[in-house]
Amino acid sequence: MLLIADGNNLAWAGFHALRRPMKADTPERKQRAALVGLTQMFLAIVARAGEPPVTSGQQPFPEPFTLTGAAIVFDEGRPLRRRGIFPGYQLGREGDPNFIDNEPFVVGAIESFMEAAGALPITVLRGVNTEADDLMAALALQAAEAPVRVASTDRDFLQLVDERLSIYAPVKRAVIDVTNFEESVAPRMSDGTPVLFPRERYLDYRALSGDASDNLPGVPGVGAIGAARLMAAGTMETYFEDPGQVSVALGRRNAKLEAAFADGSARETVERNRGMMDLRLAAASYPDLSDYRQQGTWDEVAFRAWFKEQRIAGVENEAVVRAMEALAAR
Repeated sequence: MLLIADGNNLAWAGFHALRRPMKADTPERKQRAALVGLTQMFLAIVARAGEPPVTSGQQPFPEPFTLTGAAIVFDEGRPLRRRGIFPGYQLGREGDPNFIDNEPFVVGAIESFMEAAGALPITVLRGVNTEADDLMAALALQAAEAPVRVASTDRDFLQLVDERLSIYAPVKRAVIDVTNFEESVAPRMSDGTPVLFPRERYLDYRALSGDASDNLPGVPGVGAIGAARLMAAGTMETYFEDPGQVSVALGRRNAKLEAAFADGSARETVERNRGMMDLRLAAASYPDLSDYRQQGTWDEVAFRAWFKEQRIAGVENEAVVRAMEALAAR
């Protein structure tokens, strides 16, 4: 199995997890918190071969070791391609002092990690003003290996789930694949009932409801529950062709939403969001990843020295060494 990790996602998660425990109140300590957090999370995921942490009675690490390759992918700069489509894309986070004030420390940690990764038998991908999502999708779709597992909390990757590709969600500590997809991603009503819809319509579900974390609005008048109900009842083209089907699918009148489909504004929003969110479309722009790739070579002595110097405590050193030895032997 090829494991592909979302590096920025892990770096920020690691930074927020360790900032208080490490009392990171100076620039040096903040960068170190991000570096240690990123390193621990990534190495632990590799050592577990993309599986969740163990529960009582399970073996601590998969046997036999199942990874055929491991990659970590990072953003760099700003998302210029998507901002060319929608100028407001991700601007919300740039107005958030918590992001702007700490971004230099997270970026510094990423650069330090990339230097150390030269001693690991892994692939690192990064491109100027290029989003990791696009490079990850390209790598996953081009990979000869099967299966592929993506490690990220970014819900956009769920559109790629099929019989070959699965997702490891680090926060939920769960693997999402074709067997549990609908139950795992469906929004839930107030009583906990999931609103299930076909996996093949996930991209349009997202295009309808938008993504507040990226400052990308959906169609006015529809939220996650409404979007799921629409996708459960029919394809997007059903509502483009017959706006009256909106109320049928929802089980009630929604004049605002029907009007948006009737006047064409819903189609404009959905098509824009499809162009922004479709990772298969984005991956097609990167047929050759060689300009973005850094390939490491396993150096156990250098890795052990760096691991000790950084005082990495959140993952077992010997488990990581065994994992890297197995990768190097592939």
